[in-house]
Amino acid sequence: MMNQKLSRVIIVCLLFSATAFAQSKKKTTKTEYLGTWKLVSSKVTYPDGQIFVGDSSNILQRKIITPNNFVIIIERKIPSLDNKRRATSVAGGHYTLVNGNYEEVTEYASWKGFENVKINGQIMMEHGKLHAVANLTGLNGPGVSIYDEWYVRED
Repeated sequence: MMNQKLSRVIIVCLLFSATAFAQSKKKTTKTEYLGTWKLVSSKVTYPDGQIFVGDSSNILQRKIITPNNFVIIIERKIPSLDNKRRATSVAGGHYTLVNGNYEEVTEYASWKGFENVKINGQIMMEHGKLHAVANLTGLNGPGVSIYDEWYVRED
């Protein structure tokens, strides 16, 4: 009788633990971020308070994340080339990611002043999409621009 009660208590505890474990938030690993990502929406708040909202219809941007490096490629349709897309901006370097805290160090770019750019914020996976919210300094004059970007996996 005592063994049956103890067995039932153990089974209930195991079921409760399994249920709690199954419902706990899944930890994201760095490998989930690796790959090629296509920007689907972006909201940029500039230091002066102006806001730019874009999506994949007016911004053709890809972000490639390797185990230690990132590359961002921005393409535009060029009217003088029959609206064919061309890479118009490229930047890259290395990054760190610790507990969702993301920091990029730009080591090369197709524009002046990239050496002054600092990017840090949060990066996370939400509903199969890459969501990055970052502070960017050193690009648009003094102050902080806030980037809120959503990407879908392209590879």
